[in-house]
Amino acid sequence: MLRQMILGVVLCGLMAPVVVAQSALTNTRVYISVYNVRYGDIPEYTAFYEASTRPILESMVADGTISGFGIHMHHTGGEYTIRQRLSGTDDTNFEAAALTLNTRLAESNPSGLERQNRMILAHADEVWALGERNLPTTLKNVQYMYEAQFQVNRADLPQWGQLWEADLYPVLERAVADGLIEGYVVLNHNTGGRFNWKILWLSETWDSLDDFEAVFFGAAPLDHPIWLLYTSHRDDLWQRLPSSN
Repeated sequence: MLRQMILGVVLCGLMAPVVVAQSALTNTRVYISVYNVRYGDIPEYTAFYEASTRPILESMVADGTISGFGIHMHHTGGEYTIRQRLSGTDDTNFEAAALTLNTRLAESNPSGLERQNRMILAHADEVWALGERNLPTTLKNVQYMYEAQFQVNRADLPQWGQLWEADLYPVLERAVADGLIEGYVVLNHNTGGRFNWKILWLSETWDSLDDFEAVFFGAAPLDHPIWLLYTSHRDDLWQRLPSSN
């Protein structure tokens, strides 16, 4: 059912105070770049990522420039095919981190970087503040990430947050406890893009998202007042690629 409703009413979240697992995580902000790469170029693109980009990112984690990274491949929905993430804290300078990454790539493999850049037909960059989250102790079982982005009028954000805290966060917590999803992350828009709220469902299998959706819409049917508060949205389903941390 989820796949049939990808262009219909889905969900996003607000950073309201609830008790979640691993609330003491040091990551507080995330820099996301999404790229439109021709589907036939994805094997070459990801091979370059593994051979050249990932070692540099690992060194940047080791020296504290960033605190984590990851890459996902588009599965369905949206116009972009590759999603790359850099994680950090309130003190992380993502602009400097991106400059460091590209400078080291240019020094280590200039022809490869040139080829990679030509494979990117379009891209978008955003920085999000990390809000509510309930993450498993290990992400090794998280193979799919369903991402919903919403544009909520600023005047409606207080009501949006109240509804999520009262009616929807408890549903998410029960879904994690019941094994319907591995976890979730709520992002609060910071810079870039036209959407100001995003939520990520983390799942081990594609089909388990259908079971989760049935429970969620049982608690928040289409006549729930929260579905009247957003003015636009978009959805993507991403498949995890190796070597994320």
